[in-house]
Amino acid sequence: MQSDINIVGKSEITGTLKYVTGYTGFSGKTEEQSGNYIALHATHPTADSIAVMLHGGTVGHPVTLDSDGLAIVRISDKDSQTIEFIATKSGVTSSVTYSLRNLTLEAAE
Repeated sequence: MQSDINIVGKSEITGTLKYVTGYTGFSGKTEEQSGNYIALHATHPTADSIAVMLHGGTVGHPVTLDSDGLAIVRISDKDSQTIEFIATKSGVTSSVTYSLRNLTLEAAE
């Protein structure tokens, strides 16, 4: 699914996203079961919850992560999309947004 994924400071994610087909773990919608996906594990030592938002994606709102902290996101336009992680503790939020411009998206074979 991916290789050499690195988070550079608090600003960007680099690495390679392989093109995947028939991935039903992301969505039940056939049109969303192929593409370039990134899997990230988000943790925060004191947060009550962590949410992820793909700006420029199809959902349009933050999605709260399960207790495993695993976020799988389908990337279709690395130059215009960004990923924001939002940590909430006692109603107070903090967030960090990552650029995807330096990812490599492999094409379908």
